[in-house]
Amino acid sequence: MKVKTLISGGTSWISSRAQSSFSSIFLLETDESKILMEPGYINSLLFLEEKFDEMLLKPEDITDLLISHVHLDHAFNSLFFKNAKIHVFENFDKKDYSKFGSLMGQAYSMMVQSWKGRTEKYRDGDILFENIRVIHTPYHSKDHASFFIETENMGNIFFPGDICMTRIEYYDIIRNLRNDKVSEIVKKWTENADYIFFTHDEPYRL
Repeated sequence: MKVKTLISGGTSWISSRAQSSFSSIFLLETDESKILMEPGYINSLLFLEEKFDEMLLKPEDITDLLISHVHLDHAFNSLFFKNAKIHVFENFDKKDYSKFGSLMGQAYSMMVQSWKGRTEKYRDGDILFENIRVIHTPYHSKDHASFFIETENMGNIFFPGDICMTRIEYYDIIRNLRNDKVSEIVKKWTENADYIFFTHDEPYRL
């Protein structure tokens, strides 16, 4: 399995009261599959399309979408990959998405309904595509998972998802400024990792 960063995530401040987060997007490739990990949100769609054009990729070339948790900034662009299987944590469909609001709830429902017949549920401890270990980390949302990924081109990668979104959060953990379950998990899985891939920051070589 080989990995490529298509977009490094971050946060755009729209005003003093609002922000718009966008997730990192990664392409994982095997001989049989092209897997988009975290397809992202509409605010990164133009940049994603530029990357696809640069790599001569089409949406129909993507065989699978790997989603760490069902939040729009990570998953909304799944709407544009209509042939891909959706890999998502087993309890994702236990949420009442209408609680996200009258408008946002519709966006969530539209997205999740578009997955009908294409979801492949994973659970804690599963090995996906022979190289991706699932770690259930329900500290950001109940359906949240982190991944430990073995790759040919970048060694072992720990992807904590939104339990550790940026380098600053990681620095707080390794400086022992945090003493909680999340810090335990991050320390454990970075011990044997070559890189940590953040959802809202650039990858970091360990």
